[in-house]
Amino acid sequence: MKLFCLGDSLTFGFGMSRNVRWTTLVEQETGWQVVNRGINGDTTGGMLVRLGPEVLNEIGHDRTQRLESRILLMGGSNDVFFSGTDAQARANMAAMCQRLMGEGLEPFVGISLPVDWTQAPRPWAQVVDFEQSARLMADYCAWLKQFCQVFGLPVVDFARDFIAPDGEIRHELFWDGLHPNAQGHRLMADRLKQAILPLQN
Repeated sequence: MKLFCLGDSLTFGFGMSRNVRWTTLVEQETGWQVVNRGINGDTTGGMLVRLGPEVLNEIGHDRTQRLESRILLMGGSNDVFFSGTDAQARANMAAMCQRLMGEGLEPFVGISLPVDWTQAPRPWAQVVDFEQSARLMADYCAWLKQFCQVFGLPVVDFARDFIAPDGEIRHELFWDGLHPNAQGHRLMADRLKQAILPLQN
């Protein structure tokens, strides 16, 4: 099986060596071929543009190859950070999902990590309101889950493991308030494995 992961720095694995990234761990531990199509700083608009040339063109039209391919979409954080709204993220994620469904491909939708705004890089705070972004991301992720429920799309809730039972963000899983450390990548890999392993049978 082949899994294409289209996203931003959370997919790329910003700040961490390749051998500890969640995409690498999943590939090593499942036997799936995992294609990391994450780009640092990308928005859902960029993902929408890249969906065709970097994912659909590579999958092609061969029936067997399509049956053995899966796609994970995860993005929206940078839309919120740099525009102060989640409107484009909602529209673009919906457009990508609809295009894939129209192609006969059911995407997995990844839920982005919460924003640990008190620990976010201070220099970046000159251009990003991280406190506001944290609230917007929570709303966006809730909407994304509802969208997936309406259209029957599988969700990989990566954010779930980064929030404690009392609702507080687990600070120890981030290295900069925005990106997961090695322990966080381990949890993300385990969460994705739960979603894809049943598909091997």
